[in-house]
Amino acid sequence: MSALVIKEWKADQKPVDSANNYVSITGRKGGLVAWLLSLVKIDPTTTIRVSPERLEFASGSIEGNEARIIPLQNICSSYYGYHKPWKSAAGIFGFFLFFAFSVLNSHAREGSSGASDFFLVAGIGFIIAAIYYFLNRQLTLGFVETSGLVNGIRFKRSVIENIDLTPEQAHAVCVIVQNLIEEKEKRMYGR
Repeated sequence: MSALVIKEWKADQKPVDSANNYVSITGRKGGLVAWLLSLVKIDPTTTIRVSPERLEFASGSIEGNEARIIPLQNICSSYYGYHKPWKSAAGIFGFFLFFAFSVLNSHAREGSSGASDFFLVAGIGFIIAAIYYFLNRQLTLGFVETSGLVNGIRFKRSVIENIDLTPEQAHAVCVIVQNLIEEKEKRMYGR
């Protein structure tokens, strides 16, 4: 599954909407076309909502909608992860550096310095690698049902909506869900 860009991220220890949800996260497919479609309400999105009673995964596209509603007592754990694509960014920079050395070598054979061309190509490579790195960091957020089924979604930074995520935000969602599960158990079993 490809990573979704964040369209909305709301999570708090008190309800964040009128439906009594403590977590409401919406992601959409990335890209300019998906954003333009969202402006005209043809919105291919995936949403996670958590209330004191249930967890809901809903996804919609041009072709239709699908939803999973899971009673909160059937969630046994939550997880999150953060992926930093530093290897890919280093590979991009390495490619440009190789190209910069080729330019430098070509200038050396001609008897000219070529240092300015070397630094230009290396600088462009560094900028492209840095942009790639910052736009492709991914945050995974998921929940495991007591049946063993894993429900997870990967998110990445939204440039258009200007929303970035941190592992601390994902950790906070996991804590909120855990607190809701514990409160639900107390209500059910009178602990």
